[in-house]
Amino acid sequence: MKAAILKHPGVILAAAVAGSVIGFYNAPISAFLGVASFANILAVPGQIYIFFLQMTVIPIIISAIASSLGKLMCSKNSDGFVKRLLLVFLAGIVVAAVTGVVLGSLGKPGVGLDQNTSSFMSSLVSSEAQTDALEISLSAATDFETAQRSALVAFFTGMVPSNIFSALSQGSTMAVVFFSITIGIAIGFIKEESAAFLINLFSSIFETFQKLVNFSLYLLPLGLVCLMAGQIAAVGIQIFMAMSKFIVLFVIGTGFLFIVSTIIIWQRSGQKDPFKVLTAMFEPVMLALATRNSMAALPSAINSLCQRLAFNKDLVNLVLPLGITLGRFGHAFYFGIAVFFVVQLYGVQITITSHVIIFLGVILAATATAGSTSGVINVSMISIALNPLNLPVEVVLVIFIAIDPLIDTFVTLLQVYVNAAATAVMVNRDSLPQRL
Repeated sequence: MKAAILKHPGVILAAAVAGSVIGFYNAPISAFLGVASFANILAVPGQIYIFFLQMTVIPIIISAIASSLGKLMCSKNSDGFVKRLLLVFLAGIVVAAVTGVVLGSLGKPGVGLDQNTSSFMSSLVSSEAQTDALEISLSAATDFETAQRSALVAFFTGMVPSNIFSALSQGSTMAVVFFSITIGIAIGFIKEESAAFLINLFSSIFETFQKLVNFSLYLLPLGLVCLMAGQIAAVGIQIFMAMSKFIVLFVIGTGFLFIVSTIIIWQRSGQKDPFKVLTAMFEPVMLALATRNSMAALPSAINSLCQRLAFNKDLVNLVLPLGITLGRFGHAFYFGIAVFFVVQLYGVQITITSHVIIFLGVILAATATAGSTSGVINVSMISIALNPLNLPVEVVLVIFIAIDPLIDTFVTLLQVYVNAAATAVMVNRDSLPQRL
């Protein structure tokens, strides 16, 4: 089929490169075309594409978790699986946090900044001429200061929806996941005939929305051009240069976790060639990079693990949505480096005890972002790790918000890909993988 060429990895990669080039040269292209910002114009259809993907996420989460957990409960083998699930998630977030802490401690992203870089950061923090969007973001972040101090309380109280329809309309992922889990557990305790009916119903809903996602992937190249153009144009070159040491260190750590995750998926998939694993996971990786939305990449990631690598469909449908919602591996890694950037920026001497406090704070801060889709709230959660060290997060928060469009790209990639690896650890294959 000729349309299948649109889903070829080469075409998808070329679209991403084209979008990046447009973003980098947005100013001259916009001047040539006589528009304020060509990248912003392209960002509109890109945003519509994200909205379409997001439209499928909530139905997929509910139907996937409810049907898969219902089957698991009916099989009466859930106890051991739940223990393994918690152990894998805990091990994953510890590894991600340790990676961030080690890189931040040894790489010293906040040390040795030249005078120009320091002056630019000072002007960025103190400037009264920030853009309206940045002022709003910073104001919103500081407004959450009180909530951050009781983040764990908010985490648990936010899990149980008082009105599921309100939670659905607001896109409260944590509440939706909790609702789906309770439905799946309840299915395991009703009559066999009724349980089978509900499981089949939820399975049919899942397959329907998964089919919509498969159709949308034919538009992925166009969506990538639009999304990458707007995303790259949003990252100012000055802040990129000022934070280059931090960003390079972050990319190195992302690459390390990506390679480790690829090896895990490869070993669990039964493929002889690890590059076939990369081919199988190419679509969800590109979606994660382009959309900066792990939920938007969820359906494609499920499809890649089940259809291309032949992992057990029922368990993947259960574990991966739970992992992307609760297993905040990308944020644990991010906060690990970011905390040391702040510590080194202020020249604070830290002890072994301080390292332990930072490590525990990083895990708590990452956990507190579970279910949140707001980049500002997620970044501001770093205060959970910084407050015990008596460091003022508000002063540097504007810097992290400024580079968030770039950093969040890699955080989302880790969120999707490391969770795919964790899922591969948990789930066995149904059969031999399909030829790719």
